[in-house]
Amino acid sequence: MIDNLKRIREPLTWAVIAVVAANIVLGIVHLVVQLQQSTPVYEAFQEIGSSLMNLTLVVAVVALVCTCFFIAPATRNALLVTRVAAGVLSVGVVLTLVCSALGVAASANPLGVAFEIVGTLLDLILKALAAGVLWVLMRGVNAGRIDTAAPAALPAPVEAEPEATADVPTVWQRSEASGAVWRTADEAATGVRGASRLPASETPGVGAIFRDEADQRGASDRDA
Repeated sequence: MIDNLKRIREPLTWAVIAVVAANIVLGIVHLVVQLQQSTPVYEAFQEIGSSLMNLTLVVAVVALVCTCFFIAPATRNALLVTRVAAGVLSVGVVLTLVCSALGVAASANPLGVAFEIVGTLLDLILKALAAGVLWVLMRGVNAGRIDTAAPAALPAPVEAEPEATADVPTVWQRSEASGAVWRTADEAATGVRGASRLPASETPGVGAIFRDEADQRGASDRDA
């Protein structure tokens, strides 16, 4: 289960960042719609000031980004995730500050204004701290001042299988044996290159061959 959580932490971080960004976009769309419906400007900004960026989601983004960096092995795109998350949170903090500042003017009660300012400042400080943590984390990792978990080791290169060795040639080839002469069968079997012809001293003459045949006929006639 732990391994499964490690595998999905980066996609989960991207998903939460997308939700935060979608809330910001929806808040801006809602503001535009209210302004088109002749809602007072300050009231429209006051309504979306506190709901433009959810603090729980902001904390979840920071926590998930830290898991991508500090739980071994660090994810491959941890730095990119941090940069995108820091940018989205920074935009949300600026828009929340603008909307909250304009929304304070909609309160007529001085005591209500004071409480609203305190609550807004606390919310903004927490969200600004979250964005600041991400920027500091990113700069510290880039500068080498923050030690993170080692990334996943790349798979070892697959060694090429050795090529099949060529078939061991036979002791002698037909082309080498054609027209060749050996003194004994052992020489032919051991691969000794055959001679094109035997030396004249070892070559039996034609007359000797006929004499051997005549001797063999005479021996057979005597036996008969």
